[in-house]
Amino acid sequence: MLQESFNPRRNSISIHEPVASLTTDLSVSGRQWLYEVTDFSASFTLSCGLLRWKKALLYESNPFNHESRSHFYPKSGNRPPGWWHRYRRPERRPEPLTLLSTHNNPNYFHWLTQPGLAPLFLQSHFNLHDHQDSAIAVSHRPSQLLPQFVEPLLSFVAPRASKFISLSITSTTSCRFALQQHDSDVFISPAQLKWLTNLCHSQLRLAICPWRRIYLSRTNARTRRCLNEQKLMTALSPYGFQSYCLESLPVEAQLHLFSESAVVIGPHGAGFANMIACAPSSAIIELLPRPGNYSHYYAMADQLDLKHGHLLATHCDPKTDNFSIDPDQLISLLSLMELI
Repeated sequence: MLQESFNPRRNSISIHEPVASLTTDLSVSGRQWLYEVTDFSASFTLSCGLLRWKKALLYESNPFNHESRSHFYPKSGNRPPGWWHRYRRPERRPEPLTLLSTHNNPNYFHWLTQPGLAPLFLQSHFNLHDHQDSAIAVSHRPSQLLPQFVEPLLSFVAPRASKFISLSITSTTSCRFALQQHDSDVFISPAQLKWLTNLCHSQLRLAICPWRRIYLSRTNARTRRCLNEQKLMTALSPYGFQSYCLESLPVEAQLHLFSESAVVIGPHGAGFANMIACAPSSAIIELLPRPGNYSHYYAMADQLDLKHGHLLATHCDPKTDNFSIDPDQLISLLSLMELI
C-alpha cells in the first residue's frame, strides 16, 4: 500500500484574490493498493470497463463520489457508469495480465494518472519486475469504445508489453490491478508524477531550453470553450504565442509540444496533464469559467515545480461553462508572473 498526502507550497498566482481551491489551504491525500489474484475460483474479470470479483464491482473509494455520481447518474448512486451491464463470459488468456481501468471515465487526465496507469506505476514503485513486461488488458462498455488516445498512450508507457482490448477478459495465471481510496476531492500521487516524468525523460528527446509559448484551444469542445479566443490570440501573438488543438495531435506529439513549451495557457481541461513533460520553471496558466474546485493541474504543477497562474472569466454560461476572458487581464497576469 502506498499512502501519500501533501499541501501545495505556494498559491496559484492571480491578479485578484486566488480561487480558494488554488491556495496552500488545499489538502491532497490518498492511498493506493496493488493486488494480485491467482485464485480463479473467485471469478475475477475486467468486464465492460469495470473490475469485477464475483458479483462485486471494485472501484475507487472517494467520500465525494456519492454526491457527484448522484447528480449525474441519479439511478446509480455512487456506482460507476456501466455497472448495469450483465455478466459476460470472459476471454481467458494464459499469460499474466495487468488490468487497467478508469471505471469508464474517458478523461485523458484519469487515464494518464489516477486510476488509469496506477497498476503499471505501482509495479515499478514496489520493484515487482517479474510482472513488469506482462500483458496489459483494458476493457470498454459495449456501446462505448475506448478513447482514441488509449492505445498510443499505452504504447508510449509500456512499448514492450502486449496489449489486449476485450469486452471481458481474465487470466488463467494471474491478474494484477490497483485500487485507490481518496480522502480529498482531487488526488494526485507525487510518486506517480515522478514516475511519469522519468518516463518522459527516457522516451522523449527533451528540449534543453524550452522556447515555445502555446495556447490550448478547446474550440472543438462542447463545454469550457473560450468564446473570444480570437481576441485573446490577437493580444497574445505579439508575445510569440501560437494556438494548438491537442486532440489533433498524437499522444507523443502532445508530450513533445509540452516539453518544448516555456508557457502554456488554456481553458481548464485534460490537456494540461501533459505538463508531466514540461521542464521545471515552465509556467501553466489556466482560464477558469467560474470559482470552483479546479485544483487538478494546480496540484500537479506544484509537485512538478512549475509556476501556476489562473484567471477567472468575465462572463460564463452556467449551462455549458463556455466563457469569455478579458485580454487585458490576461496580459496583466503574464506581466505579474514575469513572463513578458
